[in-house]
Amino acid sequence: MNYFLFILFLFASSAVFGQSEEVLDCSSYKTGRFILSAPEGDQIKIKRTKKYQIETYNKAHKKHKFKIEWTSDCEYILTLSKTTSKANEVLVGKGLLCKVLAGKESYYSCIIISPEHPAGRKCELTKLR
Repeated sequence: MNYFLFILFLFASSAVFGQSEEVLDCSSYKTGRFILSAPEGDQIKIKRTKKYQIETYNKAHKKHKFKIEWTSDCEYILTLSKTTSKANEVLVGKGLLCKVLAGKESYYSCIIISPEHPAGRKCELTKLR
């Protein structure tokens, strides 16, 4: 009986501790062009360089320029530096924390945490090139 429990313990521990968590490689998301479908129904075109992210809203006809700072391989902070929206001018200098949750070569999902949404908002970005 003790032998059976010992084997069962070994099997259970190897199933729990033997699983290797898949490591997400976010290097392909650090630069390029992306499309984000906003909850309001607008489609946002994103151009991302090593230092900046420029967002162009199709329906709203506005543009935001963010400074981008990667704090880890899959986490970055967007700080609004310029906007064409009068309503968003008060947000210049404010930051958004973005965490990549999952992804493939052509898209990734992330959560964006802001003062307005401290619990975060999930979104999915499609990589164009």
